[in-house]
Amino acid sequence: MPIVWITGGARRIGRGLALRFAARGYDVAFTYHTSHDAAAATKAEIENKGRRCLITQCDVADDVSLGSALETFDQELGTADVVISNAGVFPKQQTVVDTGLEGLKETLSVNTFPLLTIARAYHAVCARRGTQGRLISIGSLGSMEIWKDRIAYNVSKSALQTLALSLARALAPSMTVNTVAPGAIAQPEDVTSNDASLIDASRIPMNRHGSVDDVFDAVWFFATASPYITGQTIVVDGGYRLVR
Repeated sequence: MPIVWITGGARRIGRGLALRFAARGYDVAFTYHTSHDAAAATKAEIENKGRRCLITQCDVADDVSLGSALETFDQELGTADVVISNAGVFPKQQTVVDTGLEGLKETLSVNTFPLLTIARAYHAVCARRGTQGRLISIGSLGSMEIWKDRIAYNVSKSALQTLALSLARALAPSMTVNTVAPGAIAQPEDVTSNDASLIDASRIPMNRHGSVDDVFDAVWFFATASPYITGQTIVVDGGYRLVR
């Protein structure tokens, strides 16, 4: 059976991706940081679909911990056909005066640097097993726009976009590296304070917020498309960038 590894799979977009891959016949391994109960619930739901599921607590900002988690996934579940770098943070708004280097570094350590750790570990596994990898980065519309008082987030996601492109070139032909960049995604089943910052749906050409299904469709494309497609980005924003 095909296998997918996901970072940050306990809640929200990560959980949605995990459940939808399981529904399409994939065994699933995912990391979580602090959401143990949510991770256990997601694992149980996947297993109820008849798929295997392995979860591991991991701080993706710790490259040793992240590398160990990926090695555990490979040894206990099997080599991934698809790996999704999803875990991330959306720091609170801060002015230039209030934005410090430490806060910026902390955001980069979660939103940006893990993709390199994941790519290196996954590439080593694929080389050892003689398989071709598919790595998908969950980016953001925030990599392409400048949002008011979101310096840390914008910088981390734009750097992530460039890193994904660099990896796509460096790791070809043994691995594809592509990016899905969500815009305003509503998640009514797991609302957080960050959802208050979603733009009004009337400003989006498609007249609605996006859903996890919309994000999954883009991820699924890269997970199953021709391996000739690499270094590409699908923006899931309902056409919002067209009217900016």
